[in-house]
Amino acid sequence: MRCETMAPLQKRALYGLIFGVVWAIAIAAVFILKGGADVFNQDQGFRLIIDGLWIGGLLVFLILFTTVIRKRGQFDERDKLIMEKAPRVQWLAVIFSLVAWIIALSEIYHAEGQIPIIFLYIIFISVLSVSMIAQSAGILLGYWRMERDA
Repeated sequence: MRCETMAPLQKRALYGLIFGVVWAIAIAAVFILKGGADVFNQDQGFRLIIDGLWIGGLLVFLILFTTVIRKRGQFDERDKLIMEKAPRVQWLAVIFSLVAWIIALSEIYHAEGQIPIIFLYIIFISVLSVSMIAQSAGILLGYWRMERDA
């Protein structure tokens, strides 16, 4: 489908998906290039960079989706139906990412008996990223299913 023929919500979801993937990759790349969890725990500048990235990403998503929802003429019954179903994809993605974190960290730190506190922060940021990407994917999936079934 071409961008010119997309509904405003669909277009925002596509932009949100592209931005979300780039945003998640940028956060992961900065995290890895700066030295990972050990350095993150010690370096306040590093933490502030990551904080800036994830808070900035939140603001972009807020702007992307609230602008289209506030414009009544651009948000019809089909959009409302899709927005009601999109959280299913989002919810599943969040649950699966939490399950992956729990299994991975439990196995890696089983012998130590505790998981370093820094991982709470990392889990939060990653689940937030997954949630936003999955919201956009759920909206796009909803439009795709509607067009396929039409």
